[in-house]
Amino acid sequence: MHLAIASLLLANLLPQGGNDPEQTPAGRTVYLGREIAHTMHWTGAPWLLRATREDEENGALLREWLAVQPGQSVCDLGCGNGYHTLPLAASVGAKGKVYAVDLQPQMLQLLAKRATQQQLGNLEPIEATVDDPKLPPASCDLVLLVDVYHELSHPVRVMGHVRNALRPGGRVVLVEFRAEDPAVPIKPEHTMSKAQVVREMAEHGFALAAQFDGLPWQHAMAFTEAPPEARLAPRQLVRAFVAAAAVGDERVLVPFTSATVDVRQLADPRHVELRAGPAGRVLATLATDAAPSPDVRDEIVLERDEASRWSVVALRARTPTRGFFAMHTGTGGGALDAQAELVHELGFAGLAWDLDQLAAARHACEQRGGDLVSAYAVLDLGDGLEQRLVPLREALRDLEGGPGMLWLALRQPGVAARDAKGDAAAIAALQSLLRDADATGVEIALYPHHGFWLETTAHAQQLCERVQHPRLGLCFNLCHFLRTREADGDATAALRSCRSHLFAVTLHGADRQGRDWRTLIRPLGEGDFDVGALLATLDAIGFAGPVGLQGFGIDRPAREHLTASMAAWRRLQATRAARK
Repeated sequence: MHLAIASLLLANLLPQGGNDPEQTPAGRTVYLGREIAHTMHWTGAPWLLRATREDEENGALLREWLAVQPGQSVCDLGCGNGYHTLPLAASVGAKGKVYAVDLQPQMLQLLAKRATQQQLGNLEPIEATVDDPKLPPASCDLVLLVDVYHELSHPVRVMGHVRNALRPGGRVVLVEFRAEDPAVPIKPEHTMSKAQVVREMAEHGFALAAQFDGLPWQHAMAFTEAPPEARLAPRQLVRAFVAAAAVGDERVLVPFTSATVDVRQLADPRHVELRAGPAGRVLATLATDAAPSPDVRDEIVLERDEASRWSVVALRARTPTRGFFAMHTGTGGGALDAQAELVHELGFAGLAWDLDQLAAARHACEQRGGDLVSAYAVLDLGDGLEQRLVPLREALRDLEGGPGMLWLALRQPGVAARDAKGDAAAIAALQSLLRDADATGVEIALYPHHGFWLETTAHAQQLCERVQHPRLGLCFNLCHFLRTREADGDATAALRSCRSHLFAVTLHGADRQGRDWRTLIRPLGEGDFDVGALLATLDAIGFAGPVGLQGFGIDRPAREHLTASMAAWRRLQATRAARK
C-alpha cells in the first residue's frame, strides 16, 4: 500500500482516541457508519448451492461479464464451497490458477471434494485469517468477492493485502446485494448500496473502473488501484454520483446524499475538478465545453460526516471564489511539507508551485484542506522544443482534476523581447500543449516576465487572441508589469483590457517608481503602490480567479513576511467588504 494512502487511512478512519480496532481479533463492528455483518457458518454451506441461486444471482451472467481469460490468475476471496470457484478454474484452464480463499477450513474441504469430482487441478486453497487473505504478492489478475466484503471485520487490513496481491492493471470486483432495492429479500446488514461500496473502496485506495447492473439482485462493481490522492474518496463519490444521475434511478442516487437534492439541470461534465471549500467541504466543478448558464448546476458540494462518509449536500451553479495563495518564491524553501504547513497555518488557501515535486506539492496542499493553484515553468522555444515540452505535458497530467493551472513563461534565444517575429513559434508550441490541456481539463496561463521574450501583459493578450482557445489565458504579474514600465504602470487599464483572458493575478507591496526587485517586491501593505485600487479593479471587471502573493527576494524570514502580508490582505478584504 502506498504510504500516502496508508497515512490517510489512519488519519481519517481511526476512532476517537487513536485505538485501531483492526489490531484486535474481534476487529470492527462498524465501518464508515455501516454495520458489519456476521460471517455465515460453514454448516450453512448447502445454501450456497441452493437450486434457486442461479435464478436469484445468475452467476453465469456475472462470469460472462468478468470475462476471465485462459492463463489468468484469479482469487475467489470467501470462496465457500465453490459456486464461482470451480467455473472460474475451468475458465482459466490448466495454465491458469485460482486461489480459493476462505476463513473456515471446512469450507475448503467441501470445495476440494467438488474439485476432485470435476478433475480440476489448478486450484490453490488458502486458509485465511480475519485480517489476512494470505495471497502472494502480485499474484492476481482478478480478486473476486461475492457477498463477502460486507462481512469483513478487518476491512482496511484485508483490502490492503488485496492491493498488494494485484498484478499491474489487476481488478477487484465486489458483488453485493442491492441495498437500494426493497424487493431484494436479504437482511439489510447483508446488503450494500453503490454509494457505500464506492466510499469504502476509495478509502482503501481503489477507483471504480466498471459496473454491471444486469444481475437480478446484486451490483457488480470492478475497481483498480488508484494513485495516491488526498481527495480520492470525494472524487470517486462525485464521479459515481454523476454517473448515477445520468441513469436517473432515484433509489441509487439517494444514498450518495445527506440532503434532498434535485438532479435536474445537472451538467454533463467532460472533466470534474475538485477544490477546497469552506469548513472542510470539497467543491466539485463539472467542467463542460458548453458556455456557462445560470440554469445549469455545475457545482457539487461534498461534506464528510461524523462517520467519515463523504456525501453530496448541495447542487448549484458554480460560485466563483477568489483564493489568496502564497507563491513558492516566498515560502522559505526547505522541506515541501514544512512550506505547505506554514502557508496553510497562516490562512493562505494554498500554494503556487513549480514543476519540482509537483504531485507531492499538490498532495501536501490537499491534505491540509487547501489547493495547489499553479505550476510555474519556463519554456525555451527553438530547436529541440519537443523534448522540452515533455515535462510540461507531465505537469498537465499531475494537475488534472484540480484547480491548478500551468503558468508558462516563454523565452526565445536570439529573438528580442516583444519581437513579433517569435509569435509563430510560440503559437505552434501553445497549440501543441493545448491538446494536452483539452485532454486533462487544465488551463494554461501565459506568464509575462521582465527580460524574457514574452515580457508584457499586452503581448500575452495578443497571443491569446490569435490562438483563441478557452484553456489559454494569462497571469497578470504586478512586479513584472511595474519593472517593464508597461502602460506607464496603469494597472487598471491593463486589467480592463485583458479581462476576457485573465486567469490569475500575482501581487505584493511595491514602490511604484521602484527600479529593482528589492523595491518592486515587498510584503503586502508596504510601498506606495495602491493594491486596494488594483483589487477594486478586479471586482469591477468580475475577476474571481486566484491571487498569488509574490515573495521573490524579500530578505526576511518567511513566517515573518508572510504573516505581515496575510494581515494586510485581511485588512484589504475588510475594506472591500465595507465598500460593498
